[in-house]
Amino acid sequence: MMTINRRVARSVRDARERMRDAAAADHTAAASERERAAEELASEHDRLAAYLDTAPAALASARNVHDLSWVAEHITSHHHAIADAQRSHADADAQVLEAASKLRERTRQLKSAERVIDLVDRDRAERDNRNEQRANDDMIGSRR
Repeated sequence: MMTINRRVARSVRDARERMRDAAAADHTAAASERERAAEELASEHDRLAAYLDTAPAALASARNVHDLSWVAEHITSHHHAIADAQRSHADADAQVLEAASKLRERTRQLKSAERVIDLVDRDRAERDNRNEQRANDDMIGSRR
């Protein structure tokens, strides 16, 4: 039977704990980026709504085809901005899901390392108890 050095097990646990902490930081950063992208998307929708509120006045004051085209181009540019914001939000959402997956994996690895330490500690305690019992038995046996 091969025993695991307690110091090595703790070093592995500490390393996995740092990796879990880094994954948690990545997840937090990705989540804040997703929030920012969601706010940008909502802002683009609000800009389009605000422009559409002023569009009837712009259409009514149009004097030629170029003025009408200018209104249509503005609306199209708002639609493009919304599409870009939606892509950005979808990308940020995908990054959050990936970061969450990595965080779950790092957490599982950390729990495994903690279980190894528990096993090492339990094995060590059992070995110490057996050695103490032997020493006690030897001491009692030597008195007879």
